[in-house]
Parts: sequence; C-alpha cells; structure tokens
Amino acid sequence: MEGCLKVLVVGCSRGVGLQATKKLLEKNEQFDVSALVRNQEKAEKAIGEECGKVKFIKGDITKIETLELACSGADVVICTVGATAGWRLPGSNANTPKNCEYLGVKNLSEAAARAKVKRFVLVSSMCVTRPLHPVSIILNTGFGNVLQWKLKGENALKEAYKQQTGLSYYIVRPGGLTNKKGGSKQIVLDQGDKCNGMITREDVATVVLACAEGKCTPNVTFEIINGSEQGGLDFESLSKLVPDGA
Repeated sequence: MEGCLKVLVVGCSRGVGLQATKKLLEKNEQFDVSALVRNQEKAEKAIGEECGKVKFIKGDITKIETLELACSGADVVICTVGATAGWRLPGSNANTPKNCEYLGVKNLSEAAARAKVKRFVLVSSMCVTRPLHPVSIILNTGFGNVLQWKLKGENALKEAYKQQTGLSYYIVRPGGLTNKKGGSKQIVLDQGDKCNGMITREDVATVVLACAEGKCTPNVTFEIINGSEQGGLDFESLSKLVPDGA
C-alpha cells in the first residue's frame, strides 16, 4: 500500500504483540502489516477476522537465515517476543530466555540493521537492571534468569543499531502486565529503571505504536506504568524523553 509504513511484528500471537497488531490493523490505511510467525494458523486464530490484512512470513528469530527476507523492505520492526520456557538443559528448547530474549533479539536486530529498517521497537521489562529487586529475584530464579537475558537483548539492539546511521531504536520497559482494558488510566513514563507498578498490555501497545510512528525521542530506553489518574498517553511526554548516552 503506497504511503503506508511497512511494519513487521515479531510476536503477534499473544500478549503485547497481539494487542499491537490489532491496533495497527485498526489503522489499516496507515500501516502495511507483516508478521514473522512459526505457526501461521495459531497467529490467524489469535488475530481473528482481521488476519486477512496481515502478510505472514514463515520464520524464527532463533534461525538467522529466516530473518533477512522478513526484514527486507520494512520501515519498522516491532519485537515483543518472550520466552515460553524457563530453565532447560542446554539445547533442549529454543524458547528459553537465552535463546529468545537475548540471542533471538540479537539475530533480529542485526538483520534489521543490515536491512536498514528505520525504526526498531523492542518491548523489554522493568527491573532488568535491578537484580536484587524482589520481582527480579522471583523472575530470574523461576524463569531462567529471564531479566538478565532481556538486558543482554537490549544491549545487543543498541550495538546493532549504533553501527548504522539514520536508524533509531526504542526500548520500552513496561511494569507488571495485566489484561485489563487500556486507554483510561494515565500512562506514566520514567527513565533509569527506578519506578514500580503495573500496566495493561493494551496501553503498552499504544506506546509501541507511537514509537513506530516516530512520535518518541529516538535511541531511547524508558519505563512505563499506569498511574492512578485518568488520562491515557500524553504523546508530548514521549518527545521529551532523554536519549541513551545523553
């Protein structure tokens, strides 16, 4: 579709990725949506009746050879992948945190950088830099050091994108995720991995789309939670974030 942003979603079958895909399809005149999938039937079922508007590309972020074609021609990559397995014997499951949150994100970000994808939006997690926080201890102990691998994935994205000029990354670190209806409570932004709180997956998807559209400071890492007040997202606050290293 001429004039549309070409967006590749990685992680469209569930969670924030599914919410982001649905929001993209609601603005079908603005976005040309593709999705990297291992199981197209599962993805179509999750997306529902609008799935016919999505171009599905067979691939896997743990398989580098499937990523070049997927990223080719894209303006934006949205990555919301999450490991489905915690501790496993080495080599026993590709969906472990190391293979998914780190090596997979590394593979995808490097492929996107080589393909000159203008914007890369990564959904990570709050507390990745706070290993002694109670939430971090629980998640890292029970789910294969997942937050440690997420932080490595963030750093891999930064490294890949700083090798190229004219490309921007956006690392979104949500608090604890809920399935409540979004769009009502204020979305609070912070930087430095200091805050605590919860946020709806739908509201995370709203922030992700704003980054995809270039409404956010480029090359930035920030946290988001829902506040107690009504209000949703203040888009101007996205443009006031401080870029990494500034």
